[in-house]
Amino acid sequence: MFHVEQSNQSINFIDSFLHGAHKLGFSFSEEVLEKFAMYYDELCRWDCSINLTGLRTDKERTVLLFVDSLAGYLALSDKPDALIVDIGTGGGFPGIPLKLAFPPLNVLLMEPRANKTAFLHNIIGKLELTRIKVIQSRLEDFHLMASDEEKCDVALCKGVNIEHISPFINHILKKNGKLVVFRSKNIDNHHQLKGMEVCEEISYELPFGYGNRVLLILKHES
Repeated sequence: MFHVEQSNQSINFIDSFLHGAHKLGFSFSEEVLEKFAMYYDELCRWDCSINLTGLRTDKERTVLLFVDSLAGYLALSDKPDALIVDIGTGGGFPGIPLKLAFPPLNVLLMEPRANKTAFLHNIIGKLELTRIKVIQSRLEDFHLMASDEEKCDVALCKGVNIEHISPFINHILKKNGKLVVFRSKNIDNHHQLKGMEVCEEISYELPFGYGNRVLLILKHES
Protein backbone atom coordinates (compact mmCIF):
# COMPACT_ATOMS: atom_id res chain seq x y z
CA MET A 1 0.00 0.00 0.00
CA PHE A 2 2.67 2.51 1.04
CA HIS A 3 5.53 4.06 -0.92
CA VAL A 4 7.82 4.06 2.14
CA GLU A 5 8.81 1.16 4.31
CA GLN A 6 6.43 0.78 7.24
CA SER A 7 6.83 -0.93 10.58
CA ASN A 8 4.47 -3.70 11.65
CA GLN A 9 3.14 -1.23 14.22
CA SER A 10 2.24 1.23 11.45
CA ILE A 11 0.64 -1.45 9.28
CA ASN A 12 -1.50 -2.70 12.16
CA PHE A 13 -2.46 0.88 12.99
CA ILE A 14 -3.52 1.63 9.42
CA ASP A 15 -5.61 -1.54 9.18
CA SER A 16 -7.55 -0.64 12.34
CA PHE A 17 -7.70 3.06 11.49
CA LEU A 18 -9.11 2.40 8.02
CA HIS A 19 -11.76 0.10 9.46
CA GLY A 20 -12.86 2.80 11.91
CA ALA A 21 -12.70 5.60 9.33
CA HIS A 22 -14.85 3.63 6.89
CA LYS A 23 -17.36 2.98 9.66
CA LEU A 24 -17.72 6.75 10.05
CA GLY A 25 -17.95 7.24 6.28
CA PHE A 26 -14.42 8.52 5.56
CA SER A 27 -11.74 7.33 3.14
CA PHE A 28 -8.25 8.71 2.51
CA SER A 29 -5.51 8.76 -0.09
CA GLU A 30 -2.30 6.78 0.33
CA GLU A 31 -0.40 10.02 0.98
CA VAL A 32 -2.70 10.99 3.85
CA LEU A 33 -2.54 7.49 5.33
CA GLU A 34 1.27 7.67 5.31
CA LYS A 35 1.05 10.87 7.35
CA PHE A 36 -1.36 9.27 9.81
CA ALA A 37 1.09 6.36 10.19
CA MET A 38 3.99 8.77 10.78
CA TYR A 39 1.92 10.61 13.40
CA TYR A 40 1.06 7.36 15.14
CA ASP A 41 4.67 6.14 15.25
CA GLU A 42 5.92 9.45 16.62
CA LEU A 43 3.13 9.57 19.21
CA CYS A 44 4.03 6.09 20.46
CA ARG A 45 7.71 7.00 20.66
CA TRP A 46 7.07 10.14 22.72
CA ASP A 47 4.38 8.42 24.79
CA CYS A 48 7.03 6.13 26.27
CA SER A 49 8.82 9.05 27.90
CA ILE A 50 6.30 11.82 28.61
CA ASN A 51 2.94 9.99 28.84
CA LEU A 52 1.17 11.92 26.12
CA THR A 53 -2.03 9.89 26.08
CA GLY A 54 -2.47 7.77 29.20
CA LEU A 55 -3.33 4.84 26.90
CA ARG A 56 -1.24 1.70 26.64
CA THR A 57 -2.56 -0.50 23.83
CA ASP A 58 -2.38 0.09 20.08
CA LYS A 59 -6.11 -0.49 19.70
CA GLU A 60 -6.99 2.06 22.40
CA ARG A 61 -4.80 4.72 20.83
CA THR A 62 -6.11 4.00 17.34
CA VAL A 63 -9.81 4.02 18.22
CA LEU A 64 -10.10 6.40 21.17
CA LEU A 65 -7.72 9.01 19.77
CA PHE A 66 -7.47 8.82 15.97
CA VAL A 67 -10.82 7.37 14.89
CA ASP A 68 -12.82 9.23 17.52
CA SER A 69 -11.18 12.51 16.48
CA LEU A 70 -12.44 12.09 12.91
CA ALA A 71 -16.01 12.14 14.20
CA GLY A 72 -15.52 15.82 15.00
CA TYR A 73 -15.99 16.57 11.30
CA LEU A 74 -19.64 15.60 11.64
CA ALA A 75 -20.02 18.98 13.37
CA LEU A 76 -17.83 20.87 10.87
CA SER A 77 -19.04 19.72 7.45
CA ASP A 78 -21.05 22.91 6.85
CA LYS A 79 -17.86 25.02 7.12
CA PRO A 80 -14.90 23.01 5.75
CA ASP A 81 -12.44 25.95 6.01
CA ALA A 82 -13.42 26.92 9.57
CA LEU A 83 -10.97 28.32 12.10
CA ILE A 84 -11.11 25.80 14.94
CA VAL A 85 -9.48 25.75 18.36
CA ASP A 86 -8.75 22.44 20.08
CA ILE A 87 -8.86 23.15 23.82
CA GLY A 88 -6.64 20.93 25.98
CA THR A 89 -5.36 19.12 22.90
CA GLY A 90 -2.70 17.01 24.67
CA GLY A 91 -1.04 15.01 21.89
CA GLY A 92 -3.05 16.86 19.22
CA PHE A 93 -6.51 15.33 19.50
CA PRO A 94 -8.83 15.97 17.79
CA GLY A 95 -7.11 18.89 16.02
CA ILE A 96 -4.28 17.18 14.13
CA PRO A 97 -6.28 14.19 12.81
CA LEU A 98 -8.94 16.61 11.59
CA LYS A 99 -6.29 18.77 9.89
CA LEU A 100 -4.72 15.73 8.21
CA ALA A 101 -8.09 14.50 7.01
CA PHE A 102 -9.45 17.90 5.96
CA PRO A 103 -6.55 20.25 5.00
CA PRO A 104 -8.65 23.43 4.40
CA LEU A 105 -9.28 23.69 8.15
CA ASN A 106 -7.37 26.36 10.07
CA VAL A 107 -6.39 24.94 13.46
CA LEU A 108 -5.26 26.33 16.82
CA LEU A 109 -4.00 23.74 19.31
CA MET A 110 -4.31 24.97 22.90
CA GLU A 111 -2.27 23.04 25.48
CA PRO A 112 -0.75 24.37 28.75
CA ARG A 113 1.99 21.77 29.36
CA ALA A 114 5.41 22.48 27.87
CA ASN A 115 6.36 18.83 27.23
CA LYS A 116 3.19 18.30 25.21
CA THR A 117 3.56 21.53 23.25
CA ALA A 118 7.11 20.39 22.41
CA PHE A 119 5.63 17.25 20.89
CA LEU A 120 3.04 19.29 18.99
CA HIS A 121 5.68 21.55 17.42
CA ASN A 122 7.73 18.48 16.54
CA ILE A 123 4.92 16.57 14.84
CA ILE A 124 3.62 19.62 12.97
CA GLY A 125 7.09 20.01 11.48
CA LYS A 126 7.44 16.32 10.59
CA LEU A 127 4.03 16.28 8.93
CA GLU A 128 4.75 19.58 7.13
CA LEU A 129 1.40 21.03 8.15
CA THR A 130 0.45 24.64 7.41
CA ARG A 131 -2.28 26.87 8.83
CA ILE A 132 -1.92 25.25 12.23
CA LYS A 133 -0.59 26.94 15.39
CA VAL A 134 0.21 25.89 18.95
CA ILE A 135 -0.87 28.05 21.89
CA GLN A 136 0.75 27.15 25.22
CA SER A 137 -1.97 28.23 27.63
CA ARG A 138 -5.03 27.17 29.57
CA LEU A 139 -8.25 28.67 28.24
CA GLU A 140 -8.91 30.47 31.51
CA ASP A 141 -5.47 32.14 31.31
CA PHE A 142 -5.71 33.06 27.64
CA HIS A 143 -6.12 36.76 26.90
CA LEU A 144 -9.38 37.90 25.33
CA MET A 145 -9.02 38.21 21.54
CA ALA A 146 -9.40 41.83 20.48
CA SER A 147 -12.24 41.48 17.99
CA ASP A 148 -14.93 39.01 17.03
CA GLU A 149 -13.33 38.64 13.58
CA GLU A 150 -10.14 37.24 15.14
CA LYS A 151 -11.98 34.62 17.16
CA CYS A 152 -12.66 31.02 16.18
CA ASP A 153 -15.68 29.61 14.39
CA VAL A 154 -15.63 26.37 16.37
CA ALA A 155 -14.07 25.25 19.65
CA LEU A 156 -13.58 21.54 20.27
CA CYS A 157 -12.74 19.74 23.48
CA LYS A 158 -12.07 16.07 24.08
CA GLY A 159 -11.58 14.90 27.67
CA VAL A 160 -12.08 18.40 29.11
CA ASN A 161 -14.75 19.25 31.70
CA ILE A 162 -17.40 21.58 30.23
CA GLU A 163 -17.88 23.32 33.56
CA HIS A 164 -14.22 24.36 33.59
CA ILE A 165 -14.20 25.95 30.16
CA SER A 166 -17.71 27.30 29.48
CA PRO A 167 -17.23 30.51 31.57
CA PHE A 168 -14.21 31.43 29.43
CA ILE A 169 -15.28 30.25 25.99
CA ASN A 170 -16.07 33.82 24.86
CA HIS A 171 -12.33 34.58 25.12
CA ILE A 172 -11.72 32.70 21.90
CA LEU A 173 -15.08 31.81 20.26
CA LYS A 174 -17.06 34.09 17.95
CA LYS A 175 -20.46 35.34 19.06
CA ASN A 176 -22.25 32.86 16.80
CA GLY A 177 -19.57 30.20 17.12
CA LYS A 178 -20.11 26.68 18.40
CA LEU A 179 -18.52 24.58 21.11
CA VAL A 180 -18.25 20.88 20.21
CA VAL A 181 -17.72 18.47 23.11
CA PHE A 182 -16.79 14.80 22.67
CA ARG A 183 -18.80 12.76 25.19
CA SER A 184 -19.61 9.16 26.02
CA LYS A 185 -23.31 9.95 26.47
CA ASN A 186 -25.93 12.68 26.13
CA ILE A 187 -25.81 15.45 28.69
CA ASP A 188 -28.28 15.11 31.57
CA ASN A 189 -27.98 18.41 33.43
CA HIS A 190 -28.23 21.42 31.11
CA HIS A 191 -27.81 23.78 34.07
CA GLN A 192 -24.06 23.09 34.08
CA LEU A 193 -23.65 24.74 30.68
CA LYS A 194 -23.39 28.34 32.04
CA GLY A 195 -24.54 30.57 29.20
CA MET A 196 -24.52 27.87 26.52
CA GLU A 197 -27.48 26.06 25.03
CA VAL A 198 -27.68 22.72 23.24
CA CYS A 199 -27.80 23.15 19.47
CA GLU A 200 -27.51 19.49 18.49
CA GLU A 201 -26.34 16.09 19.72
CA ILE A 202 -24.85 13.75 17.11
CA SER A 203 -24.50 10.08 17.99
CA TYR A 204 -21.98 7.73 16.36
CA GLU A 205 -20.48 4.32 17.05
CA LEU A 206 -16.80 3.47 17.44
CA PRO A 207 -15.44 0.18 16.02
CA PHE A 208 -14.14 -2.91 17.83
CA GLY A 209 -16.73 -2.74 20.60
CA TYR A 210 -15.71 0.65 21.98
CA GLY A 211 -19.34 1.71 22.03
CA ASN A 212 -21.45 4.73 21.26
CA ARG A 213 -20.27 8.33 21.51
CA VAL A 214 -21.96 11.72 21.26
CA LEU A 215 -20.87 15.06 19.86
CA LEU A 216 -22.54 17.72 21.98
CA ILE A 217 -22.82 20.94 19.96
CA LEU A 218 -23.44 24.10 21.98
CA LYS A 219 -23.92 27.78 21.14
CA HIS A 220 -24.08 30.95 23.17
CA GLU A 221 -27.53 31.74 24.54
CA SER A 222 -28.92 34.90 22.99
